[in-house]
Amino acid sequence: MTFVDNAIIALYLLISIGIGFYFTKKARSSKENYMLAGRSLGWFIAGTSIVATTFSSDTPLFVARISRENGIFENWWWWAGAIGSLASVFFFARLWRRLEVTTDVEFINRRYDDTRSKDILRVFRAVFSGVFVNSIIIASVTLGMVKITTTILGLQNDSGVVVPFLGQLSWPVVIVAVLSIFTLLYTMMSGLYGVVYTDVFQFILAMIGCVVLAVIVYIDASKGPGLIANLSAAPGFKPQLLSFFPHFKNFDLVSFTFFVYMGFLWWGGVPGESYFVQRILSTKNEGEAAKAFMWFNVAHYVIRPWPWVIVGLVSLIYFPGLVGPAAETAFPAMVGKFLPIGLKGMMVSALMAAYMSTVSTHLHLGVSYMINDIYQPYLAPGRTQQHYVKASQLTMLLGIAIAAYLCLQLTGITEVYRFLGVYGAGLGTVMIMRWFWWRVNAKAEIAALLASGTLAVVQNTHWAEGLLAALCTKLGLITGQTINPDFFAVRVMISTLLVSGLWITVALLTNKKEPSEKIIEFYRKVRLVSPGWNYVAKKAGIRTEQASIGQELFAWGISVVWLYSALVAIGKLLFHQWAVGAACSAIALSTGILLYKKISKHGLL
Repeated sequence: MTFVDNAIIALYLLISIGIGFYFTKKARSSKENYMLAGRSLGWFIAGTSIVATTFSSDTPLFVARISRENGIFENWWWWAGAIGSLASVFFFARLWRRLEVTTDVEFINRRYDDTRSKDILRVFRAVFSGVFVNSIIIASVTLGMVKITTTILGLQNDSGVVVPFLGQLSWPVVIVAVLSIFTLLYTMMSGLYGVVYTDVFQFILAMIGCVVLAVIVYIDASKGPGLIANLSAAPGFKPQLLSFFPHFKNFDLVSFTFFVYMGFLWWGGVPGESYFVQRILSTKNEGEAAKAFMWFNVAHYVIRPWPWVIVGLVSLIYFPGLVGPAAETAFPAMVGKFLPIGLKGMMVSALMAAYMSTVSTHLHLGVSYMINDIYQPYLAPGRTQQHYVKASQLTMLLGIAIAAYLCLQLTGITEVYRFLGVYGAGLGTVMIMRWFWWRVNAKAEIAALLASGTLAVVQNTHWAEGLLAALCTKLGLITGQTINPDFFAVRVMISTLLVSGLWITVALLTNKKEPSEKIIEFYRKVRLVSPGWNYVAKKAGIRTEQASIGQELFAWGISVVWLYSALVAIGKLLFHQWAVGAACSAIALSTGILLYKKISKHGLL
């Protein structure tokens, strides 16, 4: 790193802090301003902030690793989520904004009867999401940032500085600690205002860096006999790495995994949760909320993936020896190899931006859960707005300390996301149906949480993996040609089916036969159109809305076809599969025009 690179990094950090200072006074004026930016955000700011949060320092590392190890097909692990995210655009974004809660956990207080089960559920969800999940995510992205600084800057873990009370810290840890302090400062000062507006700046910078790297790498790998020939000659390259879909001739574990991705995995993200909902709640109105989520889908799934996939696959040519967790260093290794003075500083700043964007969101989100769903309703009700803002700032310090401890316990990034994927898949059905069926209650959701968590832990043991291998072999999913079988999809399927059966049984056994006033109040507020609420409407003497959800269903289906055809078209063209790329481009163009007309005619956004 030269003086120019370091100057670019310093300028980036100053701009981030400056944005935080700018919004400090406005954020501190009330709890709603601090936690929800005064519900003043437009669709572009809110949607870009969501994309920026999902793009962290570990994301390029994760995508590059799975692309070079298992191929483009493996990205359906997260691409499948578009089905659920697009459902949120047309069905849930408006409902969340209409409910006017402060966090997604507060939904529990509005939806369920005032019982001990409701309070236990609300506190559990706030602690689990605000402390456990948030801290794990912060820890995993911090681990990613340590790997980036170690690889790109050439720093070693056996050298560093001695810090009082902490002993010797390696240089990568010191750098990440400094970034964390900067992030903590502007997040504490400016609340969600600072988070979202720095997100926009950071996302633009991060995307520019990744695109520049991908272009340089793509051009270099295309020299001589060409991109495909150079890739084919790389040690460890297999033709299936360029496949977008599994071979369906034989129904094996790979094709079964794809079926689970597209059929089940996306359920967990359909209604939206955590920072997705927080940004929706921060928009000006219901229309801006829906548009924000649509923009997120376009940026997240269509625009963003290909620079990382390109760098990951092409890294096989230059760094074929990276395997296992070491493959997560392929992306930063390519940065160090290809980017010259100035561009390297910009790329390091971009990855720092990605890191700080995610950390700031999860710090702020964790505090929102702790203050809004535990401290204010149960420990310190009736205090001033400024009191809750100060409590939020102090709680943020605790959050960063917990995340720092967890970071020392992690060794890999991919494994963390797979564990959370199995856990979330088990909860998918109850998270959807609590909106559309009045008989879902707090006890049913508690049962789902406990069962899903237990199954996620148990299925992650070596003992369970042996049983899964035996089961898959008996079903014919594993053959003698299967290499390193991955049972993630099987775990998802088991969790989804078992947890769904359990919570439905609990709901039927424990719910009252008649809807309470709390249930009726929720129905009046949200104005749901669902057969699952017809009985409530009849008992309350409320005339049910006659609006059909047919237009929304049609728009959802068309949007899924459009997004996936655009996504595949770009990838096919990049890797010289011209015929399929052209066909997918034509489908994307025609469905895009149809979707635009449908949205415009019926005011769906």
